[in-house]
Amino acid sequence: MSDFNRNRFVGMGYKQYTELTDDEYQQMYNKIIQKWEQFLDQNDSALQINSEYFVHTRNLFEVIRRCDKRILYFYIFHGLEEECEYKEIAVQCFWINTLKPFMVVKESSPIYNCPNEMFSLFLILSAIRGVYNEVFPDEEFRYPSPERIQDILYDFKYCSISREAMISFVETLADTYGVGISYILKNVKR
Repeated sequence: MSDFNRNRFVGMGYKQYTELTDDEYQQMYNKIIQKWEQFLDQNDSALQINSEYFVHTRNLFEVIRRCDKRILYFYIFHGLEEECEYKEIAVQCFWINTLKPFMVVKESSPIYNCPNEMFSLFLILSAIRGVYNEVFPDEEFRYPSPERIQDILYDFKYCSISREAMISFVETLADTYGVGISYILKNVKR
């Protein structure tokens, strides 16, 4: 039997995860719900909460907790003092796709078959579009073709995509718009 004691790392100055406060959880929850409502406005604004769709609150709080823990992981194992927006949104989408906090029960809704995956793609494209609009203010953001979107949604729903693969996907997609990692590295403020 090993004498290994995790608590000794705290005394040696190692970083340790600190749980979010209830207020921090609530603020992050509200941000995600606000984005969900924007997503619904674009895709099925008539859906009614608690009758046609539901939010599994515990699962959504778990998404938040796991994303927050990942920030410490990136700091410790990747040496990232600050998490990149693309990594952050990719990890959040990974957990949304995994834990599925949004459930649509209205069969006629266009988001009925994959609300979490569609919401994830909405979040990813929103993040990329935000950076794109800052970098290229005079150019119109062009969304992927409907066929490509269906491909991505299929992969999100049926393929086993790891967190790291999701990060790679988001960063690569951002590269196709000219606002990927090479852009970020050239413009990082030191």
